[in-house]
Amino acid sequence: MSPYQQDVIDTTMSEFDRQRDAQKVQQAADVLGTPGAYGGGRHGVLEAEYAAASDRNRAGLHAGLLQQGFQQGQAGRQQDFANQQ
Repeated sequence: MSPYQQDVIDTTMSEFDRQRDAQKVQQAADVLGTPGAYGGGRHGVLEAEYAAASDRNRAGLHAGLLQQGFQQGQAGRQQDFANQQ
């Protein structure tokens, strides 16, 4: 993997984490701002479900970026092989 690809992946994942943290803060503010909407237990379940979904989305995004890099490398190798013939 080229350093450029790693930089793109790192930047993308950092941005994902930043947005996830902002959504988590907003979700907590929404829950606290609604009187009687959620008890502590329900808020904990909501937070855990959000964290699990976020982790799945993050893993999917990372895998997609790695797959894209692999496909670009594979296409480049095939083009190089064709050029040699």
